[in-house]
Amino acid sequence: PSQRSNLTHSVLAVQVQAMALHRLSVLFLFATAAAAETPEECVAEGLCPTPGIALLQTASKNIARHGAASQGVESEAVVQVDLRTAANYVILAKTGISTVPSSSITGNISVSPAAGTYMTGFNFDKSSPEFWTSSQITGFALSATHSSPVPAILLTAVSDMETAYADASQRTNTEGYNIGAGNLGGLTLTTGVYTFNTDINIGVDITFSGGADDVF
Repeated sequence: PSQRSNLTHSVLAVQVQAMALHRLSVLFLFATAAAAETPEECVAEGLCPTPGIALLQTASKNIARHGAASQGVESEAVVQVDLRTAANYVILAKTGISTVPSSSITGNISVSPAAGTYMTGFNFDKSSPEFWTSSQITGFALSATHSSPVPAILLTAVSDMETAYADASQRTNTEGYNIGAGNLGGLTLTTGVYTFNTDINIGVDITFSGGADDVF
């Protein structure tokens, strides 16, 4: 299974490239490096390499208010959402994944129950029946139409994702609602629970800033 890497700095900042998201609720998942496995082991065990154990943190109370620059607040009494096998994928979707080249994705991407043809724009190498590869992905692309045991593995991962989402969606908001009216480009966010009931737009890079174990 994925393992946390050793971090040498107490504060870690991660930039997220510009993108557009359309969700009623958005969960920011932050992870560390994973242990490497061969493609065959990864598919057989359902533990393909990803950036690491993705955890979602929430807090029992605020200890500072949200600032004018849309900074997050620190939290205590952290509780994690268990992503289970869904943590093995940096993008896991039920209907499709599309990119306008060139993307740079570290980790596995997967669709289920959709077919692999619903992952578009990646110019895949489809020589393996169990997974596809792309120069845009450091990892593997898998779908419900790849050969066994991939479909069963993804069925479990999607179920785990839905369970985690249901759990996280019930967590208490700590950072206010619809920060930046959904326009997050240029902001620096710290650990906490962010809630949106509007479209999210990341037109320019955003930064997640926090400690080695912080997740957003």
